[in-house]
This record gives sequence, structure tokens and C-alpha cells, in this order.
Amino acid sequence: MTDILHLPMGLMWNMPIPVACSLAVAAHGVAISCGQCPLDSDGRVLAPDDAGAQAALVAQMVAGVLSHLPGGHHAALLVVYTDAEDTSAVLAPLAKAFPMAELAVVPLPYFYYPGMRIEVDLYATTVAPTRSQVANGPARLTRVNAGPLEFLHLSAPDMASAMPLLDRVDPTRLLAAHWFAQEPPPAALCLAPAARVLPPPGAGVTAILTLAPTPVRAATTPGGAILRHAGPFAWIAAEGRSPDLAQSAHLAMDALALPDIPGLTPLKATTHYVGGPNADDLHANLAVRHARFPMPGPASTGVPVAGLAAATLAIDMLAIIDSPAD
Repeated sequence: MTDILHLPMGLMWNMPIPVACSLAVAAHGVAISCGQCPLDSDGRVLAPDDAGAQAALVAQMVAGVLSHLPGGHHAALLVVYTDAEDTSAVLAPLAKAFPMAELAVVPLPYFYYPGMRIEVDLYATTVAPTRSQVANGPARLTRVNAGPLEFLHLSAPDMASAMPLLDRVDPTRLLAAHWFAQEPPPAALCLAPAARVLPPPGAGVTAILTLAPTPVRAATTPGGAILRHAGPFAWIAAEGRSPDLAQSAHLAMDALALPDIPGLTPLKATTHYVGGPNADDLHANLAVRHARFPMPGPASTGVPVAGLAAATLAIDMLAIIDSPAD
């Protein structure tokens, strides 16, 4: 059995409701955190409405996660969810604290707790990351080579300017994909079309792609969800289309069929749901998801979005499969 480390929630901060996720999970040279939020040990928002101050607090939390990981891990990629129109104050403390990491901004319309302006996912590796970038006018594609996996961050004003850069991506090695775009991306790179996030107007195109070192095998879970794996790493994805978010979460978790995949250990669960700027919409689907996580639970992020291409809720998980089932 692969050595997999789960850092427990509560080491530095807490949600205001019980959760069944981990602060971070590490395996095979990769560690991924839950969404680091500017909350205190009782789940109260710190520095309400001050995006810059919250970013500085979250930078300290990310550093705290790294300090708890054994063997030395380096910040490779920070996925920065924010509703701030001017992201300079948000990015400055993160860039100062983690100069070697790629910062991928994902614009949100709002958050679920009043006064909250930022949430950050950490992707860390035991190998020091190296970055390279290609451009097409204002469009940028950054590659973060970080040992067992390669993380790609695309940022472009529109899909047309992104296309020449996307031609450089090898779809046979594409393990996971998160798309934030009003326009559909190339089919070979859009692994879960229904789960494409529709960003706020004028936000442009953002994508976070994960490449495996070897060709990826595509299959389905016993519940019919997407299953992709290469070596020990796997990615599973499903969505729900019910207007009731709790029901959508049940539908997605049914399709993922976690107990029926031999040797599966989820590292990171990411959920995008079409909900309002309130805690109720988050808590309704979170309770369902977390009740069905294997224990100890994965690192987890769930954020509200303005829309999804053809769903009301989408869940995906980066995972380890010790004994992949054909």
C-alpha cells in the first residue's frame, strides 16, 4: 500500500460546520491542500472584505501547510479563487511568499461567507518546480514541471488567442482539466464538457491542466463517471443537474462510485456549484459530499460559480489508485 499522509483539519483554522476532509494530502511526491480560507479556529471570517489582508493571512496558512509536510515540499502551483476585480493586492503577498510558484487566478462572482474574498489551493511537490512560458499576444501558457506531474496554467482574453498555445498541449497525457471559459475549448482538452465553468463577464479564459508523464488511459467508473489514470495517479469526474444542490451532489457521488474502485485513495476533491452568495448553498452540498468521502477524507474545495455549461454541480477528484482496475 502506498504511503499516503493526511494532515487533519483544525491545525490552523476550521470551517464553522463539521467537515470530513483533510487539510492536505500527500503521496508520490505530490501534496495538495484543501482550499485555504481566511477563517479562524471557530470558522469566522478574518479581515472581512479586505482582500489584500486576507491574502497575506492565507499566505501564512499555505506556509503552515508546507511546514507540516514531511520530507520538504515546494509550492508549485497556487490556484487563487477571488472575487476581487483588482487582483494586484491579492497576488502580491502570495508572490512574495512563494516566488517559485505559479499563481493561477480563478475569478468568482462571490463567496459563500460574507466578507470572504479569497480561497487558495496549494499544489506542492518534493521536487523543486521549474516554470516555462509561451505567449500569443496577451495569452499565456505556463508549464510548471514538478516531478511526477506537470501543471499547466492558461490565461487568455478569449479562446481564439488561446488556440495556438493549446496546440502545444499533448492530449494523450492529459490527466485532469479545469476550464473557466464562456466558449468551449478544444474537445480533446475538455475532459468534462458539462463541468466547464462559465466565469463572470469579461473574465476571459482560464484553464488548469494536469499532465501525466505517460499516456493516460480513459475509462469509466462503475457508476458511469469519467475515470482517467496513468501510473499511480487517477482523475475521476461527475456532475449533477438537479436544481437542488444536495440532490445534485448525491447524483455526482453516485456516479463517482468511490467504494467500487479498487485501491482508490482520493487526494483532492474540487467542487464547483451554481449557488448564491450564502452559506446555505455550500453547506447543503458539502454535507452530502463529505458524508460519502472515504476516511480519512481528501483535501477539498467547494466554491460557487455563476454557471456551468450543462450542470448545477460538478465534482472531480485527483486520486491514487494502487491497483488500477481494467
